[in-house]
Amino acid sequence: MATGVSRKVKITGSGSTSGGLFDSVRVMGEGQVLGTIESESVKSMGTLNVSGSLKAGQYQQIGETVVSGDLMGGYMNVLGQLSVSGRIRCRSMKLRGQLDVLGECEADDFDARGGFHIHGLLSGKVVDIRTWGPCKAKEIGGNRVTVRKSKWGGMKQWFSGKHPMELSAELIEGESIYLEHTTADVVRGNEVTIGPGCRIGLVEYRRSLKLSRDAEVEQQVKL
Repeated sequence: MATGVSRKVKITGSGSTSGGLFDSVRVMGEGQVLGTIESESVKSMGTLNVSGSLKAGQYQQIGETVVSGDLMGGYMNVLGQLSVSGRIRCRSMKLRGQLDVLGECEADDFDARGGFHIHGLLSGKVVDIRTWGPCKAKEIGGNRVTVRKSKWGGMKQWFSGKHPMELSAELIEGESIYLEHTTADVVRGNEVTIGPGCRIGLVEYRRSLKLSRDAEVEQQVKL
């Protein structure tokens, strides 16, 4: 990404830097990036505010980050709170905390243990969600989509408790789908399992459908 660039940024305590191309960016405390930044590696422990977009081969966060543009790159590891005003596109997203995205979120491997609000489409080859807080996306698509309610409340300090720890979406579509504690208008897939705590308007399936006794499904159609 930033091949041939030998600049490094390290912010300790409180500081800021202009955007640009860097080998690495390290924040220990409160950091601000004025503009768009691109780096092979970005690590933040504390608070990071980016006024433009952020592109990183490796992104690691412990604390809180706000990105005013897009967040793009390779491997992203988030522990804490992440807010993105644009879209997210990456190879892998590992979330342990709270995510808010105004656009779409696309990751080959989306692994979430926490809560999120994705205002657009959440898509990936593998979408694995454990609801430690309220999770919401307009639409979800993937080869394999799994949603389970976590039995561990270790992330409750990030959530208000006013909303249930469940997933809600207008449409969930995939090859293989397993859902627990999910509310959706439409679920469509080849092999579909609707587990406990689900409220689904319409299920469309091609090969198989399994329904929990604790699930509410208004209509089911074999395609």
